Amino acid sequence: MLSKWLNSLKIYSLSVIGVHVLIITFFFPWLVFYIIIVPSVFVVFYMWCDLVHQIEEANRIEILNLLHTTTCPNTKDILAYELHLHDENSLAGHRPFNNHGI
Repeated sequence: MLSKWLNSLKIYSLSVIGVHVLIITFFFPWLVFYIIIVPSVFVVFYMWCDLVHQIEEANRIEILNLLHTTTCPNTKDILAYELHLHDENSLAGHRPFNNHGI
């Protein structure tokens, strides 16, 4: 009995909130645009930049791991040059190559 009352109360309150949001959206669309759309665009851009940064850091860590585990000097040269190019063109900006301790 109590769960049915709570369920109907949830449905009733959600429908009242939904009707109010629709009425406010109908009369003030610019207000809804500025309150909802603009912050969500900033959140999406932040999440995209964070994803790109995580991908670049994972790539950099993988190159460093391969550089430290390889034994062939030619492969070390190629990986060091790839790390140098990665650090020059990364989203975080130019990082000095000598900070890696290589």
